Amino acid sequence: MLRKFVLSIILISICFPLFAQEIRNDIITINYDKKSVAKAMLLSSLFPGAGQFYANPKSFTTYVFPVVEIGLWVGYFHYKNKGDNKTDDYEYFANGENIGTAENPEYRYDRERYEYAVEDFLVSNNNPSYDNHFRLDDTNTQHFYEDIGKHNKYIFGWVDWFDIYATDSNGDWSAISWIWGENVNGLHIWDGTNPINTESVYYDSLNNSDPYSHYSGMRSEYIIMREEAEDFYDSARNCSFALVANHILSVIDAVRLTRRHNLEYISNVTKLQIKLSPVFVNNEISPGLFISKRF
Repeated sequence: MLRKFVLSIILISICFPLFAQEIRNDIITINYDKKSVAKAMLLSSLFPGAGQFYANPKSFTTYVFPVVEIGLWVGYFHYKNKGDNKTDDYEYFANGENIGTAENPEYRYDRERYEYAVEDFLVSNNNPSYDNHFRLDDTNTQHFYEDIGKHNKYIFGWVDWFDIYATDSNGDWSAISWIWGENVNGLHIWDGTNPINTESVYYDSLNNSDPYSHYSGMRSEYIIMREEAEDFYDSARNCSFALVANHILSVIDAVRLTRRHNLEYISNVTKLQIKLSPVFVNNEISPGLFISKRF
C-alpha cells in the first residue's frame, strides 16, 4: 500500500508540471481583460477623462481632465457672454442711445454729419486719390462698428468732433478748417483739422492745443469699450484653445493608462504559481495542490 502511494506521488510529480502549465495558460486566456487603446482614445477625444475611466477608474487623471474640461467650458461661456454684453454696450453707446430729445433725437455717431464733412473734405481738397477713400457702411454692420473707432477718416460722424471742428459758435454747420500736407507725389494729404467752435461743451483745450489732433472724447471712450470687449473675447478664445489642448492631452494620457494597464495585467498574471506539495490530512500524507498569485 505504501509502495503504491509513493509511486503515485512520483507519477504525479512527473506529470503535474505539464498539467500545471496548461492550467496556467488557460487562466491567462480566460481572465486577461485587455483594454482597447483605440476605444480609450475615442472616449477621451469625446470627453476628457472617459478614456481614463475605461482604462483605470482609480487613476488621478481620470478626475482631473473632466474637472478641467468643465472649468474651461464655464470660463468660455463666461467670457463670451461678457464680450457680447460689452459689444451691446458700445453699439448702444455709438448710435443706440438718444442723447438729444424726443423731438430732436441725436446719437453719438451720426451719418448725416459724417457725409456733410466728407463732402466738404472732397470739395476742399479736390484730390482724385480720395475719391474711393471713404467707404463707411450704410447699415450697422460689424465693419461699421469697427471702422468708426479704428480709422481717423471716419471720425467726422462723432458728435463732439463735429461740434468742435464743423460747427460755429452759433451752433450752425460751417465750412471746416482742414490742414493739408503733401506727400512725395505732390498730392494733398489730410494732416488734421483746426477747431472752429472753442465754446463747444465738448471742447477740451488740453487735447485741442495741437491743431493736428483728431480729437473725439466720445470715440476715445468708444475705443476703450471695444478693447474691453476684445479682451473678453480673447479670454474666451484662450479657453477654446485650452479645451482643444485638454482633449489632446487626455487622449495621450488615456493611451498611456491603457498600455500600462495591459502591461501590468500581463505581468501580474505571469506571477501565478501552482505547486504540488504533500499535506497531512487525518494523520495521513496526501498530495496538495497550491495556487498562489502575487498582488
